Amino acid sequence: MSFIQSRNALSCAVAGALALSGATLWHSPVKAAGFYIQEQSVSGLGRAFAGEAAVARDSSTIFFNPAGMVFLPGTEVQAAVHLLVPKASVSDKGSTASSELNPLVYDGVEFMGGSGGNPYDPTPVPNFFISHQHDDRTWFGFGLTAPFGLANHYDDDFFARYDSTETDLKVLNLQPSMAYRLTDRLAIGGGIDIQYADATLKNAIPDPLNPGGPTLETDGEQRLDADSWDYGFNLGLMWQATDTTRVGLHYRQGIKHTLDGKARVRNPQGLVPQIGEGFEEDGSADLHLPDMVALGLRQELNDRWTLMAQYKWFKWSNFDEIRVRFDPDSGLGDNSVEQNYKDSWALSVGAEYQLDDRWTLRGGLQYDRTPTQDGYRTTRTPDGDRTWYSFGASYEQGPNWGFDVAYTYIDISRESLELTRGQDVGAAINLTGTTEGHVHILAAAVRYRF
Repeated sequence: MSFIQSRNALSCAVAGALALSGATLWHSPVKAAGFYIQEQSVSGLGRAFAGEAAVARDSSTIFFNPAGMVFLPGTEVQAAVHLLVPKASVSDKGSTASSELNPLVYDGVEFMGGSGGNPYDPTPVPNFFISHQHDDRTWFGFGLTAPFGLANHYDDDFFARYDSTETDLKVLNLQPSMAYRLTDRLAIGGGIDIQYADATLKNAIPDPLNPGGPTLETDGEQRLDADSWDYGFNLGLMWQATDTTRVGLHYRQGIKHTLDGKARVRNPQGLVPQIGEGFEEDGSADLHLPDMVALGLRQELNDRWTLMAQYKWFKWSNFDEIRVRFDPDSGLGDNSVEQNYKDSWALSVGAEYQLDDRWTLRGGLQYDRTPTQDGYRTTRTPDGDRTWYSFGASYEQGPNWGFDVAYTYIDISRESLELTRGQDVGAAINLTGTTEGHVHILAAAVRYRF
């Protein structure tokens, strides 16, 4: 195997790793189907984000529909934190290894490896919003959020270590926004999304003389570090159809990131005599995040009960491939890895009950379809269809201070894992398994109006 062939093997793996490079500033595990993170509002979490494009209860509407600021008099500042406690389980169902260099010993034999343990740690995810009424028709706002991302780390002997061992991705989303009241019942709003993304991704490289063997010391390793600044926009419409019915529509552009960075490889022992211990190379890759459209409904039944519903569509088919480009002087051409994400959707319903002048109680359900498909799903996003069960409450301490709390349980369905890794280094690791998991979320927010 030539040196260039070995480095092309790296480019394939780097491409697959970059497939997940939309991430969160606070090392958050993924909390919505795909790698979108919905947890940008505590009051919204309490109703499973039902009607969030239409509710405009507090300044977190800046993220979900900035047109909703027209329902917020004066100035409001909000700070919140969501504590995410996820658990994922990846199970081996008969993975095998083959070797071009040692076919008599390794020809479709099962190899040993652990389950990787729970790859996630409990993680706090904060966000911040401020809205300001300039006059009777104009509002300005700003949001600091983390709309995409994940972070996980598997045990060293993970059976799927050739797919991933560690993912540490970060993104910061800055959103200056504006809303304008066109009529007494119709408002528009929009914002600029300015994002900084950073990624560190690792996985093992199989030794073609000992693929999937019991001695992990023979494995190689590759690591990618890359970052990017890019920007996009979002637009919203809010219509107060009647005194008791409100409809909201929101569109968020799928930002296309170009991440520039450096890939480092430690070659497996079977390749060291031929091509050396490893190398380091500059590279870049595109990551196209999904366009999103949300349609929300808020319906007051009486002075105490309000119902909400929302349909949200994700153009995850934007994410069809990751193409990695290396420095032309390296001798490596472009390399792409198919991701084959499909468009998906989420549907949520919820209700609020006004207990008295200070307390509001809420609850909601959501069904969130995964965009991943069999044959392409990876251990970096052990994803499945998600069912949300949420409840929460708000407390108003006079005209200025307000507090929100919420709890959510998310059940992640069992899905298959069917991947092949290592072909370009003379090995074929056929990973066969299942993934499933769940998430607990606790959240709290404080608001101040003046």
